[in-house]
Amino acid sequence: MDIKDSVLDSNQQRKFDQEPHGFSIIKNFLILIGNVLLGAFLAALFSLVVAVMWGYDFASLSDLLSGHDAEADPACLRWILGLNQAFTFLLPGMLTAFIVYKRDWIKDLFLNRSPSTQNWGLATVILFCALPLVQYTYFLNQQIPLPESWLAQEESTEAILKIVMTYTAGYQIIFNLFLIAVLPALGEEIVFRGIIQKNIQWASNSPHLAIWVAAFIFSFIHFQFAGFIPRFILGAILGYLFYFTQNLWVPIIAHFFNNASQVLLDFFFKEEMSSLDIESIDSVPWYAGLISLVLVIFLFGMLKKMNSKPDQIEAV
Repeated sequence: MDIKDSVLDSNQQRKFDQEPHGFSIIKNFLILIGNVLLGAFLAALFSLVVAVMWGYDFASLSDLLSGHDAEADPACLRWILGLNQAFTFLLPGMLTAFIVYKRDWIKDLFLNRSPSTQNWGLATVILFCALPLVQYTYFLNQQIPLPESWLAQEESTEAILKIVMTYTAGYQIIFNLFLIAVLPALGEEIVFRGIIQKNIQWASNSPHLAIWVAAFIFSFIHFQFAGFIPRFILGAILGYLFYFTQNLWVPIIAHFFNNASQVLLDFFFKEEMSSLDIESIDSVPWYAGLISLVLVIFLFGMLKKMNSKPDQIEAV
């Protein structure tokens, strides 16, 4: 890669901590909320159409969407899951960016540069090294008493995913990778990192505040409180990946690998995964979580140093 070309590209790249012209966090968030609500309504409407096409009526629809229908068709739930992901996060996020940033929406989402192999490779290593920390925080989360209604919601989500990851043909894993890895990685990173995190940073001039607040919202909005803390930590890791690389493709790729690895493990090792009790954390002691935390901090230091060098600026 030509160093001169890198410098020219960096001159075209908007300064990461400088808000765009006419920036207003209140206006931007109102637009985002409006688009998300509109998208959620359309997702519900289209999901209803899909369910009717599969022969469900209003009486049986609640069993389908709660995961209590033992005869549910995985293909029907895949369509519903895809519609919800696309209309709740991806399309509202893109529409918000287009309305707010207009012609510069790709640039202001920091999607206009391809990520370097070093950046996205190190990002996936960071997520891998964070697994013991995340697993230990899951144990901590389990010690918090939660209302039965919250736990029921968690069980419902798990039941739906179990049905979705039921396969009658090998090619169906491609659909699940798209639904569970590609769509969430694109949609959620655009909304939570590209819009929410960046807008909070521009408004507060505090990138760390922006990262942790966006991570909190990211975890809360999933409404799966039995895994709130580990998802909060993952959200912060994705936020720092964005902050240090100044490239939204890096957390998108890391998010994709995180979700895709779970889909692939379930596909290739379904029997072993089904017999694994994830609530038993005896194999992940506190010091493993501590070592994981130290490794993650060290690797983030490497990532920060690597991206502070002129020759590590990424090309278009």
